Amino acid sequence: MQPAPAKTSSGSPRRPNLPEPTLATRLKIQIDVISALMIRNIVAKYGRGSLGFLWLIVEPIFLLSGVIVIWTFLHPSGAHGVSVAAFVISGYLPLTLWRHLSGAVRVMSMGYGLLYHRRITVFDIILARTLTEIAGVSTAGLVVFFMLLSVGVVPWVEDPPLVLAGWLMMCWFGFGASCLVAGLSEKSEVLENLIQPTQYLIMPISGCFFMVSWLPKSVQDYALLVPLVHIYEMFRAGFFGETVETRYSTAYVVIWSIALTGLGIWAMASSRKLLGGR
Repeated sequence: MQPAPAKTSSGSPRRPNLPEPTLATRLKIQIDVISALMIRNIVAKYGRGSLGFLWLIVEPIFLLSGVIVIWTFLHPSGAHGVSVAAFVISGYLPLTLWRHLSGAVRVMSMGYGLLYHRRITVFDIILARTLTEIAGVSTAGLVVFFMLLSVGVVPWVEDPPLVLAGWLMMCWFGFGASCLVAGLSEKSEVLENLIQPTQYLIMPISGCFFMVSWLPKSVQDYALLVPLVHIYEMFRAGFFGETVETRYSTAYVVIWSIALTGLGIWAMASSRKLLGGR
């Protein structure tokens, strides 16, 4: 027979002294948690069949096709020396990523049941959602781009590393916005209802539909105050190369991303008590 566990002076069993987990063990556990949450998000959002995830690719094809046809009809010779199709796809793909990441309304409440598990925190829920959206939009963007490239609608990108840098900047900036939206939407129903209109108000000034060099000189400096404009300029600088004039500051985007991420983490932390203090 096994000996009975030792008891403390209060009469409760004493837990055995377990070794403290190493940093590598903690990291592996965290990766396993994030991976499991990502799989859950994929199944919940796209279903177990292939059609759900396929729609993520079909949707931008339909939208891009419609916009390209309309813009080509309005500007048959292109705009400012740039083909309409290439300009549309260079604007629409980052816009899709931004919309998906910044729409994290009530994500903490919707994942409240997951907090029952000791290893899962609200930050894990936000991070898993962000990585899932980035993976989905990136996959769809690559499929759409190569499809248009194969039929000669768009050219090959001039500077792939710079395109990747712009994409990663949008990922970071969108993650900060995701944290902020997730936290603020838990605090007030008014704030929750203002998030989607704010997304639409930001869209015209985001740089999706224009380049800074196309604007009047008196407006360009004001446009560059918007951090999203720098990300679009960076993305298009890699997409079109020296055929277009671009203006952007990587440091400016980094500063904004750090500030937005910090505010987002604060908003999430201050909203934890609304979810039972976890």
